Formats: sequence, C-alpha cells, structure tokens
Amino acid sequence: MLIREFEIEDYSRVITLWKNAGLVLRPGDELEDIKAKLQRDPDLFLVAEEEDAIVGVVMGAWDGRRGWINHLAVEPAHQRRGIASAMIDELERRLSEKGAKMVNAQVYQWNTKSLDFFKARGYEIHSDRIMIGKHLKN
Repeated sequence: MLIREFEIEDYSRVITLWKNAGLVLRPGDELEDIKAKLQRDPDLFLVAEEEDAIVGVVMGAWDGRRGWINHLAVEPAHQRRGIASAMIDELERRLSEKGAKMVNAQVYQWNTKSLDFFKARGYEIHSDRIMIGKHLKN
C-alpha cells in the first residue's frame, strides 16, 4: 500500500469511494471547493493506493492551532486491514510537523464504527461540546 497526496485527477475516484463508504457529502465537496482546499494545505489530503486503485482517503486540515480530520473513508472491501490507521498515522505525523498539539475529528453520533475506531486510537469524545455550523450563500 502506498499513501500519497491527493491529486485533482483523483477527484471522481475519491467521490465514489466516499459514497461507497457511506459518507454524507455536503456543499464543500464539489470539485471547485476541493481545488480551493488544495491551495491551502495539499499535503494533508491523503489517499491510500493499492495496485493503482484508491482504497482509502482522509482529508486533513490545519488551522494554525489545531489539526482536523475530515472524510476518513476506506473502501468497504478493504476495511479492517489497517489502511485507516496507516493514513491517520501519516496525517498525525504531518500535523505534528506543522506544530499541531491537538487534532480533532468530527464524527456523526450514529457512526459507531468511526467512533470506535477513533476511541481505539486514543481520541476522546467531548460530550460537553456541540458542533454548530451554518451554510453560507455564495
């Protein structure tokens, strides 16, 4: 398995992987939005590749204080083989090099598989915090 940085040519394969893995795609996942993300921190958007097939993806972000994990997914047929762990290890290493002292991930409450994965890796659920958001009209 090779972990490498996402390239814009990967977009359609990554969207398909996200859908296959059950991710909820939102505004911001469109091609133009992904291109804008690549202008900020392309080194944190990673794919896992096996035999020229993308089998995993994680979109990391760095806000100058903390690291963020978004859209971690592995093709269902390739799950439970250490792909997600390897991608998170690499993302955490890269965030640490940037100076991050903490990394956060947002996980839907119903996504127990992801919650269990992150808990097993030492992430804590912060039940005293509520994520809030707002869609901006462009």
